[in-house]
Amino acid sequence: MTKHSRRTGALVWLVVAAALFGGAWVTTGAFTGCTLRDARLADELAEDPILNDARPGTTRAGDAYSGCDGDDGFAYAGREFGHPGSREDVIASVRSAAAGNGWLPEKPDAPASRSLCFTRTRDGLTVHLSLSFADAAAAGGVRSVPAGEHTLELTASHDGAAWC
Repeated sequence: MTKHSRRTGALVWLVVAAALFGGAWVTTGAFTGCTLRDARLADELAEDPILNDARPGTTRAGDAYSGCDGDDGFAYAGREFGHPGSREDVIASVRSAAAGNGWLPEKPDAPASRSLCFTRTRDGLTVHLSLSFADAAAAGGVRSVPAGEHTLELTASHDGAAWC
């Protein structure tokens, strides 16, 4: 083997190794913090009935959203809802709908006035369902928000980094 063909062979192996490493880096999410699997998971979460089936007395206050958190690498999907009742009515409605769809309270003894979190296993993953109220986000009187306006959000990750 000539000196020239050895250099060419080494260069070919270097290019192949770089391509394999670069491809693995992109598909595992090294650039974005999310894997392609988690990006697809976000689309699956957006289809969950808890976000799409209307609960009694609830209206959709916004479009559904989904994506993948680039910093922490978890999939998410959510939707804002309106409800004419009190915060306690909303909590009771969400607890009932969650229980009917196999969700379990993450902390069964948590105070009802705080955001609530539920979990469920799906295809071997722990999926988190959180309930939060818009008026909690509008602290300081930035905007007037009806007491029953709330968001349901799902989070999950293939690497276990998701939470409520």
